[in-house]
Amino acid sequence: MRAEDVARENQFREGFHLVDYADVGLPIFRLTIEAITTSIRAMPTIHEFTMRCLSLGETREDQIARMLGLSDEIIGGAINSLILDGLVSRTAIIDGRSAFALTALGDEKLAEEAQEVIQEEMIVVDYDAMRRKPIRLAGENVVRAAELRNFGAIEIRPYPIEPPDIGDLAIPDVGRAIRRRDGQDFHRNILSLKRIVRRSNVFREAVGLVFASDKGNEVQVAFAIDGKISESHERAFAENGGPKKMGFMKAAGTRSSQAWLQRLVGVEAIQAMPSSLDMQNIRAEESEARRLRELAKIAAENAQSLAAKKKVTAALDVAEERFALARHKLEILPVRPLSCFEQDEILDEAVRNVHKSLVITSAGLQPTILHQYRLRDIDNLISNRVSIHIGSFLSRQTEPRGGAYFDPLSELTKRHNSRSLKLYKTRRSAFFYLIKDDDLAVVSNCPFFGQVSRRSGFQRVVGLVIRDRRRVAEVKELAAKAFGLTSNG
Repeated sequence: MRAEDVARENQFREGFHLVDYADVGLPIFRLTIEAITTSIRAMPTIHEFTMRCLSLGETREDQIARMLGLSDEIIGGAINSLILDGLVSRTAIIDGRSAFALTALGDEKLAEEAQEVIQEEMIVVDYDAMRRKPIRLAGENVVRAAELRNFGAIEIRPYPIEPPDIGDLAIPDVGRAIRRRDGQDFHRNILSLKRIVRRSNVFREAVGLVFASDKGNEVQVAFAIDGKISESHERAFAENGGPKKMGFMKAAGTRSSQAWLQRLVGVEAIQAMPSSLDMQNIRAEESEARRLRELAKIAAENAQSLAAKKKVTAALDVAEERFALARHKLEILPVRPLSCFEQDEILDEAVRNVHKSLVITSAGLQPTILHQYRLRDIDNLISNRVSIHIGSFLSRQTEPRGGAYFDPLSELTKRHNSRSLKLYKTRRSAFFYLIKDDDLAVVSNCPFFGQVSRRSGFQRVVGLVIRDRRRVAEVKELAAKAFGLTSNG
């Protein structure tokens, strides 16, 4: 599930609103531990000790029961099972009670059970650095720091930052979490944990969600794993001061961006937006309609019989109609607030539907956002004679940054030099623009193609989506004045 889909599904929280999200890596300490282990006994304990009593000369069920402190019924059941396995036989009946003895096979089995194989071995355990306990993870859920950086994810630091000592580990917890390459259970008993031989840092893939209070400056940071919010991770992170220590409180808690936006576009544009309650109702309906449409699609794909297909197809039509109506209510708003999870979606919409001109400004040009697929879409617009203007804080250069890796800056510079599009170095500013033709403008404090450097934290995303043509024209003027879109050189 994409990060924006996770954010959309979890956007509502009582007393809070979602202000930012990102792919994140939750910290895991991978521990290589030197341990003393022994083989797991194949025979149930009661069966083994019943056989031990027989080997010591006890012959009757009641005698064995008294020796072990168990009921006659439990010992009787064990003996019946051992007889079926050929390990015990009935030898006589004395005073109305049966007498029993081990068979030759039983003697061999008991001797085998007495031979424990004790050995030293290295075991590998993944330790959840946030919740401070060993966990069992599938291999595909764990990545290294370099892999996180490759797709622009944020590393969540553990608090406390120190890995566990050997004394912090409980043998039962370690036994359940031992990592096996084949995915099988660990088939030995752990007698003791001697020392931690090696520690390495890896990460569990998740989506971080930042919620800001509707009234104050409180910030809550949640983590969704496999699309579902993990309350235990959120609680552990908050209890150890993670949001404050990583700077999330300061970055996402401030309301100054909203005031700057109002000064930029004017009070009239802000007042033209729907009320917070109306906007929440519109988004809630759009979210529910989207969810029902996805469920109807799944049902349609899985329908087998002709009658079932007919029924789910009709349900899908209804769901599609409801979703289209909900989207229409959102898209006809002349001015509305921008949700953090829809910025990329609107960018793709603008690229798909532009006819004449497209203006995009950003701080940096990150290859995880302006990737080869988006660049291909831009090339298609160039072939259709769309006028494209792209601005960033970066100076043009034809040599790729980072050597042979894909670099959108050098790619756009080449297209600028061939006069396929206009690439500008803009003045630094707090807000960025997306303007499509004369009918769509987006103003956001989140750059459309990413920051200058790799993202390392969250912010309070603030912006407007404008579809009123008069105000779109005003935003065009603001872009020209505020960002000084004049050619660099």
